Amino acid sequence: MADYSSNGTVVLVGQVTKAKSNHRVEKSTRLLRNDKFLGNTEVVYLGNLASAIIAALESPDTPEFLELPGYNEQKWRLKTISGPLTVTITSDSYWGLGLVTSGYLNVIELDGPSSVIARLVFDLVASSSWQPWRLKHAKSARKYLAKTWPNITIESNEKAWLNLVKACKGSTQELIEVMQHAIENVEKKIRTIDELEGWSKSRAEVSIASAKYDLNIAREALQDQNIPSVERAIARIEAALIESNPDNAMNEENNGYVVDEKLASIRFDDDLIVKPTEDESIPLLDLTESE
Repeated sequence: MADYSSNGTVVLVGQVTKAKSNHRVEKSTRLLRNDKFLGNTEVVYLGNLASAIIAALESPDTPEFLELPGYNEQKWRLKTISGPLTVTITSDSYWGLGLVTSGYLNVIELDGPSSVIARLVFDLVASSSWQPWRLKHAKSARKYLAKTWPNITIESNEKAWLNLVKACKGSTQELIEVMQHAIENVEKKIRTIDELEGWSKSRAEVSIASAKYDLNIAREALQDQNIPSVERAIARIEAALIESNPDNAMNEENNGYVVDEKLASIRFDDDLIVKPTEDESIPLLDLTESE
């Protein structure tokens, strides 16, 4: 999966480490329910990996079982849809005749935008206390994969997990760098102006300082693998830049007047970002020359 900007299908295999009987299958609908559901249900052992995946999805449909658990309540197959992403999870035993939880794995089929898949896997790994790709019984896992999923090996499975984590981290790092360039660009515009109707330079400078502070928070959050915190920091940066950008006052108060036409490309109502190559050509005005 080399192109993380396109749609695709990914199959991952993960180790189950815990399973409890706190879920049910509603017989009439085949839908997943919790153990408090009062309808006609059967017990299912969902397992901590499948539970974590469902919890990480954004507003998913209620999972539906494609294969119901039988005498073995930890052997099943379910499907759910979350926005553009379709998730199918198969729980199967691969060691010890399915008598212990460590003998179970989940085959996770993800179909949708590659960026959404990468984000889901990143969040899953970041929130897990174990590395899901590490199968506890390697010899049995190799035999299971060779028979059931011949295109997957233990090595290729680990690589697929780690590549998705790397892709999400890389795209988030790029977003942080984009915001850094945006801060620098707006700061340059602020320096060219002392007074402007409907705009306060001192307030703009405070907003820029706040944006720089949140930029550091975003970087630290990424190091902690906390993407939601990164996103919140980015949102605060965007708000601070919109408030500090003198073009906003110019657009509202002065009919589109700009200080320098080469700086006009940095407009938040059209496009937040100017590429670094464009930014390098932006001159600074010498306000002392007119004096």
